[in-house]
Amino acid sequence: MVHLTICIPTRNRQAYCMETLTALAEADGADFEVLVGDNSDDPAPLAEFFRTILKDSRFRLIPPGPAVLPMVGNWERLIEQAAGRWISVIGDDDHIDPRVTGLIRRCEVLYRDVDAISWDPMSFHWPDNRPVPTLASIPMTSAIALRPKADLADRLFRWSEGRRRPSVGVGLYHGAVRASLMQRIRQTYGGRFFEHPVVDWENTCKVVAEAGKIVHCERPFSVLGACAASNSAATLSTETMKTRLDIFERESAGCISLDQPSFPFSLFDPGVSLCLCIATTIAWFCQAHGVDQTGFGVNFARAAIDECRYCVTPEEYAARVGCFARGFAAWEDGRWAGHFRPEPFKPPKTVNRLSGLSHDTLYIRESGIGPATPAAFYRFGENAILPVEAVVTGAKVFAP
Repeated sequence: MVHLTICIPTRNRQAYCMETLTALAEADGADFEVLVGDNSDDPAPLAEFFRTILKDSRFRLIPPGPAVLPMVGNWERLIEQAAGRWISVIGDDDHIDPRVTGLIRRCEVLYRDVDAISWDPMSFHWPDNRPVPTLASIPMTSAIALRPKADLADRLFRWSEGRRRPSVGVGLYHGAVRASLMQRIRQTYGGRFFEHPVVDWENTCKVVAEAGKIVHCERPFSVLGACAASNSAATLSTETMKTRLDIFERESAGCISLDQPSFPFSLFDPGVSLCLCIATTIAWFCQAHGVDQTGFGVNFARAAIDECRYCVTPEEYAARVGCFARGFAAWEDGRWAGHFRPEPFKPPKTVNRLSGLSHDTLYIRESGIGPATPAAFYRFGENAILPVEAVVTGAKVFAP
């Protein structure tokens, strides 16, 4: 039986997807499968790649339908066809180590009835996505531990840390979820796995709400890649972000709208940020499904202030602050507006120019390294972290 299904939704980024599939095909083992959901305008490139080059029974291609699917629909059909006991999703410009099945098996032994497993991914910018100095990252620790659900819910639904991103990292995206939990989610939430267009964070909300035991491994087993055509790359350009959001909204017609009247922060504002996109998804989920959000207003104001600290130009800062300020003024008659008091703009002394170790993560200036793909960077990064075999066997020390 297949232990893990790795799902890769893709749309019009065939070259990156082929690189990702080629790297995954190098892995040994028959306990995983790779399922590709092609939602591209032209089905020929990936179909030809599967027919003439890949030729690996562990890989399956779901071709495009007669019309472009919303992202929700493409993810939905992938999970429907997954054969594995566990399911993971990565982007077509990312990488995952199929040996993560060893981690899953170890967690199944250590923590009976575990429903979800997360890990700290590496991060990497493809060479075509470095318009400014960029840093890759490698988490350096490797502990495995049960994550208290109450703490995760507090960080996510109430944004208790008040930082630009809730440090939750749970769900299908660069994590593993038991297929039986995904079926429970489907039964609980109206017969669908996904509802909201921001599918990764929506799934995080549902996993935190419905999972029994959740386990986290600090050792990375995947790489968050960011190519020039990725959504994360769009955050580097206001104009690109607007264009991508317009396309995303148009192709998501009939789904839940990105703009919600009960949380009037517009994702089509020039100062939009990933922080706001996450908040919109969390707010929708909690309101739609009756989840307590006590403290969210104050904590989100703190997170918005933190997000503004990362602006690198006065223009970016003004747009970001204006976007948040307009939202807070309209939200619940300005109830939380007084808590949004960002500091005056201070230009950073450097932008991603310093490499080194900080808070158990190694940051590396990408202009000075050789790896050109997430898979190559993963192999590069493995030289600095605990080997997979030591993690999955529980060994405390290792030697060359």
